[in-house]
Amino acid sequence: MTKTLRDQLYTALKQSIVGKRLEPGLVLLEGNIAELFGISRSPVRQTLSRLHEEQYICRFEGRGYLVGSSPGEVVRRALSEHDFKQLGHAPKVDRIVSWRAHIDSVEHDIVLCSIKGAFELNELQLSKTLNVSRTVTHQILLYLQSIGLVEKIKYNSWSVVPLNDQRLHNLYEARRQLEPYMIARATEHMPESAIKGYITKLKHAAESYPDIKGELLDELENDLHHTAVSLGDNQEVMNMLRRTHPILLVSKHLLGRVLKLPDQDPFFDEHLWIFEKMRLQQPAQAGKALATHLERSESKVLDRLINFRESGDIDIPLYLR
Repeated sequence: MTKTLRDQLYTALKQSIVGKRLEPGLVLLEGNIAELFGISRSPVRQTLSRLHEEQYICRFEGRGYLVGSSPGEVVRRALSEHDFKQLGHAPKVDRIVSWRAHIDSVEHDIVLCSIKGAFELNELQLSKTLNVSRTVTHQILLYLQSIGLVEKIKYNSWSVVPLNDQRLHNLYEARRQLEPYMIARATEHMPESAIKGYITKLKHAAESYPDIKGELLDELENDLHHTAVSLGDNQEVMNMLRRTHPILLVSKHLLGRVLKLPDQDPFFDEHLWIFEKMRLQQPAQAGKALATHLERSESKVLDRLINFRESGDIDIPLYLR
């Protein structure tokens, strides 16, 4: 499970307090902790406040906090890596993990709003809504920009790229030009054991349908349209395909979460057909099967867009207007 900066810092400090590596009465200062962990003071301040509420640390007449709920003596020294030796390395928090902890919720809001129309996103308000630093917020927005969900328009503002019918068609056209080429190349590189694994997973999902979770649908989509396709070994093409990612996000954030799953599975048979062609080492046929699948998929996804655009309800977050 991904953790925010605050959660990671909270765990590190709490473990060192409970493990007596931070002795009772030790003064904890925002600046010292921020420098040691290489982060801004905001998550440090929030983490110390949480530890205070839980009575792992306490206030005193001086600056900062004291370790313990009611220590008898004040201990003044700088924290060091040794105080967090249970981490097995220099104390740090993973910023990548931190911003990724918020991706699903922000992505969900933006995908639903993009289906409804044009919105403007305020970066400062997003930071306040998530209660994270501007650095974390900016990392989130750069990721969303890279997959074609938002575009920068001015200093603190971004625009949500509307997912209208024409854009959906254009994105599918790009995929039809690029993915069959990549899957044909991937056929020559993908181990048979991996292909059989994907086939088995699809068959199990088909047997359980519709008693499956939306997360599994997203995983199965990515097995073919990202993992397998990426084995075509052309990073420039993969960078182009990254901009078509909103198509996959429609199913991820609608099916099983906002819209009920369709009566029949949405793509299992077609994915199986493609993987079977790959297993038989028939690259041209695998590419052709994928092109056919994308042709059929566009109409299904378009129906979902129209359905949600006309009758779906959304709670517009404060950072969008």
